Amino acid sequence: MHFLLVVGVMLLLSFAFLSFITIIKVVSSPSPGFTFAQSIPKEGNSEIQVIQPEGVDIDPEGNLYVNDIEPNRIIKFSNNGTYILSWGSTGSNDGQFNHPHGNEVDQDGNVYITDQGNTRVQKFTSNGTFLTKWGSEGSEDGQFVHPHGVAVDSKGNVFVSDRDNANIQKFTSNGTFITKWGSEGSEDGQFIQPWDVAVDSSNLVYVPDYGNNRIQVFTNNGTFITKWGSEGSADGQLNQPAVITFDPTGLLYITDSGNHRVQTFDKNGTFIAKWGSKGDGDGQFSKPESIAVDHVGHVYVADTTNNNVQMYIPKS
Repeated sequence: MHFLLVVGVMLLLSFAFLSFITIIKVVSSPSPGFTFAQSIPKEGNSEIQVIQPEGVDIDPEGNLYVNDIEPNRIIKFSNNGTYILSWGSTGSNDGQFNHPHGNEVDQDGNVYITDQGNTRVQKFTSNGTFLTKWGSEGSEDGQFVHPHGVAVDSKGNVFVSDRDNANIQKFTSNGTFITKWGSEGSEDGQFIQPWDVAVDSSNLVYVPDYGNNRIQVFTNNGTFITKWGSEGSADGQLNQPAVITFDPTGLLYITDSGNHRVQTFDKNGTFIAKWGSKGDGDGQFSKPESIAVDHVGHVYVADTTNNNVQMYIPKS
């Protein structure tokens, strides 16, 4: 009887220990959570309201830049959504826009805008002063048909995804052409509507391959490295991945637009977390377009169809 009691106690202790190990494993696994904080104003006509946001990015000081495509302007907000300034109008002159789609702020605070309808890239100071431009309509080096996403690496090189030319082009910070890669298709290094382009801290280039429902990764000069993703709505699957960004720890955030959600991955493509569903309430999306993360981990999502930018903060 005494022997059976000892065995029973040992089994209970073993179960408790295994349960403890299981709990520790669950708690220590990466699963970032976010709480809806606020929505930068919905559709309206005043200067401080966002009508149809598409691109978003953050400058080194934490300010938010929003491409508002319906009035063809760029709006600058503080990190809590307070209006600072705006610039732009409809047209093709310097500083004017015809559907400003993507934006990127470099480490010096310069703002790059893909001026989609004018088939060019424009570069500005952080206060909207025009600096330079490049591009024209076509398929030759330095030309565009549908410039979509834009990114800048740590050396100041600028990468532009051309949705309809199905390629990525690389330029100097003043627009001198360096190289390009890609063609239409589903093989490694090919694209069906490359919606965006992003560069990580190691200067690797990530492309959301919108029509192929995958992410492709390249060296800084366009050599294919790897890919991940498949069509679907399960964890880690994609339906029209639109825009990629990185948080301060190097995790990837992707607007999974056809699934009306945001997904996070590590740099190897391992799924970590997701949030969002279809709708127009707080924390819901209707084909979210762009995404940005600031230096403290706040996440900003441009929900174009719902006419707002949503801000999320990490759960404490």
